[in-house]
Amino acid sequence: MLINIDCDGVLLPNTHELSLFSKANSEDLSFNDTSPIWDWYDKLVKTKLDVNVRLVKYLYRLKDMGNHIRLWTNRSYTLKSSTLDNLDCCKSLFDSFEFYNGHKIHSQVEGIVIDNNIEYLKCGEFGIHYEWKEVI
Repeated sequence: MLINIDCDGVLLPNTHELSLFSKANSEDLSFNDTSPIWDWYDKLVKTKLDVNVRLVKYLYRLKDMGNHIRLWTNRSYTLKSSTLDNLDCCKSLFDSFEFYNGHKIHSQVEGIVIDNNIEYLKCGEFGIHYEWKEVI
């Protein structure tokens, strides 16, 4: 089975994504390709966040059972390096990577999708809504 796992809000806290939308709203910035928000966001995602270790351990068990794990994210491919730096402790978990540059909603993927946004669950054969809440 192919398991497509989202990054922000699932493997990592939704901190960067929420900051992106907050900055865009407060400064009335667009999300078009030439918006200055992307330079700001590129710097922001270099700030490491805590990885959802509990979920990662479970995904490693699923991988050991023969499942394939794909990082399936709305992040831009230009953020691949920063994203993988943050996921350094579990890079070997992933068999493949899909970066959708904000257009994940238009994707249709094989297998299961795990995402914190309900609207993306229809992009796979089966969807699991999962939202990571950090334990303090």
